[in-house]
Amino acid sequence: MPDAKSARINLRLSPESLETIRSAASAQQQDLTSFVLGAAMDRSRAVLAEDRILRMTPQDVNRLERALDSEPEAVPQLQAMIRRLNNSQ
Repeated sequence: MPDAKSARINLRLSPESLETIRSAASAQQQDLTSFVLGAAMDRSRAVLAEDRILRMTPQDVNRLERALDSEPEAVPQLQAMIRRLNNSQ
């Protein structure tokens, strides 16, 4: 079975940048690859999520704004569960 982790990225950076990244990885008790990959994935997900939001149609934006502005609806099952939890304490 081929190794799933076969793709590579080569990166050129200053010695100071490398030392900063190494120090941060060490502070998180991670190896350099795991730290850089984790940071890149976090940023990638944030960018993609923002991109999806910005691609909302005007109708989608209006529907979202109405939902955010509307009064919350009580969920009887959730209220009962909260009462039970509060009573058991």
